[in-house]
Amino acid sequence: MRRLHRAKTVRGRDPIGALPLAISLLLLAPGCAVDAPSPSEPPVAALDAPAQAAADGGQTIVVDDAVELVAAMSPEHAGRRILVRAGSYLVSQTLVVPDGATLEGEGVMLLDETGLPAGFAAGTRTSIAMTANVPGDVLTLGDGVTVRRLALEDLPGRSGNAIGIVSRHDRDRVSATIVETEIVNPNPHGVAPQGPTGCGLAVLTLNPNLGADPLPHAGASITARVTRTLIRSPAMGVGCGLFAFNFAPSASISVDVSRSVIGGGVIASGGVSRPDAVNDSRTVLASHHNLYRDDTADPCAAGRLGWNLQGGSGTPIPLPNPGAARNALRLHSVSDRIEGFTMGVLATGGRRFFGAPTAGPVTDNSVDLELLGTTISTSACGEAAFVADLRLAGALVTDGAIVPGDGNTLRAVLRGVTGSGSRSNDYADVLGPAGAQPPSLQGAGNRLSIVGSPEAFARTNHAIAPAPGATFFTGGAR
Repeated sequence: MRRLHRAKTVRGRDPIGALPLAISLLLLAPGCAVDAPSPSEPPVAALDAPAQAAADGGQTIVVDDAVELVAAMSPEHAGRRILVRAGSYLVSQTLVVPDGATLEGEGVMLLDETGLPAGFAAGTRTSIAMTANVPGDVLTLGDGVTVRRLALEDLPGRSGNAIGIVSRHDRDRVSATIVETEIVNPNPHGVAPQGPTGCGLAVLTLNPNLGADPLPHAGASITARVTRTLIRSPAMGVGCGLFAFNFAPSASISVDVSRSVIGGGVIASGGVSRPDAVNDSRTVLASHHNLYRDDTADPCAAGRLGWNLQGGSGTPIPLPNPGAARNALRLHSVSDRIEGFTMGVLATGGRRFFGAPTAGPVTDNSVDLELLGTTISTSACGEAAFVADLRLAGALVTDGAIVPGDGNTLRAVLRGVTGSGSRSNDYADVLGPAGAQPPSLQGAGNRLSIVGSPEAFARTNHAIAPAPGATFFTGGAR
């Protein structure tokens, strides 16, 4: 039986959510892993809702019903604390949390013996549930917003995401924090004209109108911090816990996830053209001490991806686009667990779904993947060919008759990684649907590079079989 304890709460502020991203990245440096909090730490009592409202000079809005909740989302309440009392709040419209606001429930998050969130203590849950089949994100977070101690539940069959942190115009800056929150999205991941659907959290720079005005939000920058948060993605089909994409050129996304449980895994890209060209964009994902898990009932259904990572691409639907160039994704992982998927990590520098005239080539896109102390546990499924811990490539094509483009790279650092044993792992400079592409269809300069030597890889990692071939190592012969 799992031992649960309450998360430590500090009155009136969230010390972890207030840390700058730079400090989080410093803690992620090799050799600087953070120990889990001790289950024996006593909780610090928080002020109740009326006391908090009185203590801050009336800056807190106390919400007791759904009508008051909707009214509190007015832009005139920017910068205020919106305190939602424990209970159930049914809403029939999407909500936008105004800039600078703190949207806070009364939930007391329980932590398991590893320090990960396990759900709210009985009688403390503050739940916001969508009841109408309206499109869009249930909650859209403005700049400077903090969401904490809430449960958010999407409606089955609805088209949208549970929480969106998205750009609003070109050169926009949006930074938001999610702490001790439970997100339930019962819908499978899909693709709509506005972007992804069925995700727990979507972090995006937008192209709002598919090639027409208004134009993509060029130069936008989005930052998201997620701590001690639980995302549940129980729907059959492809799950999506966290989705982080640039749909705008020269844009950037930074996501820091710590001590959280992400059901449905991660889908992330440096830049995707849909249909306007997305070039020179960057996504950075820092992940430490998290559990990424498959929440679906069938552990051997094909297509269950833990981490789906790419530097740049066009769209997976036949939408005309010119290709993508010079986009980059960096993922730095420390002591994460990826469990229950049929594929642990799929990563590629550039990915081309369609040939001309539908889509142009992908060129000079990159992924920088660092796995430090990561554990990957995929289901055995009778040695099925679709089960793999790792599928790594400089470039990837889903049509074996096309060339991806040139100069796409995946650089991987793996230290202290534990795999599942014998699996159908794939490694290639250019990977197609039937394995490595023939030389005539590889393009130029597409490359998978594993930092180090085969000997060092075997010494520092465990149960990764097959391991990458010697030609892929920077210290091996090519």
